[in-house]
Amino acid sequence: MEPLTAAQSANPPSPPAALTGVRVLPPKGLNNSIYLDLNHFSRHTAWAHGFMHNYALWLGPVLLAAVFVATYAVAWWRRAPRAAALLVLGGIGTIVALGLNQLVGHAAKELRPYVAHPNALVLVAKANDYSFPSDHSVIAGGLTVSILLVLGSGAWRRRRPARRGLPDAEANGGGVPEVVKVLAAVNLVVGLFLCFARVYVGAHYPGDVVAGYLLAAVAVLAVSLLRPFAYWAVDVVEPTAAGILLRRRGAVPTGGDPTPEPQLGSAPVGDPQR
Repeated sequence: MEPLTAAQSANPPSPPAALTGVRVLPPKGLNNSIYLDLNHFSRHTAWAHGFMHNYALWLGPVLLAAVFVATYAVAWWRRAPRAAALLVLGGIGTIVALGLNQLVGHAAKELRPYVAHPNALVLVAKANDYSFPSDHSVIAGGLTVSILLVLGSGAWRRRRPARRGLPDAEANGGGVPEVVKVLAAVNLVVGLFLCFARVYVGAHYPGDVVAGYLLAAVAVLAVSLLRPFAYWAVDVVEPTAAGILLRRRGAVPTGGDPTPEPQLGSAPVGDPQR
């Protein structure tokens, strides 16, 4: 056993082979100039390195996920199962975008910017993978667009027939809660700042984060075309025990109306007919 151990220690595992590919994708001049300008800015803001390192690696995605879950919780609490279903579609679209990101990356084969610029300041571990598109910006774009879709979808309204004397908005359950608008704004800022952070720490060209954000937006919009099927699934699932996943207990089913409509010609209770 001792000779074998000695042989193993004398031949440590070799590092992974270096990738081959394109040093920088078009627009080359813009990618290089913005990357180097931000890298110069990073060198002169050493006081922010610790925070930007954490934000670019894990803090940014965690905050994005937390805002997304908070939006779903508002939909659940406000008894808006269609909004919850639309958020689920957005999450699925984000996962699809992450898968497409791998295919696009291996097709484009753009190397990390610190390969072309070996003297660049890099605040994160140097990864041995392709740079285009940025998977962090895919998460940012996917979750942000998912919440923005819920803002303008009308999914917060309950499908109840309008009653006489009540405005349509009230009869249909109202509009988007103000807290959701705030969450959408927060998610947008957090996501865009994550894209900035990935370039600031030296891990990506600006074109990488723009492409990842747009790729996720397109994927989420494409998956959201399944909205009619998702709404049909809500109508099927909501009256069952599994409906608790879509709205809190005691909620009015999507197609229901707990208060019966008054009959024409009927007298109020306690008031004899004349």
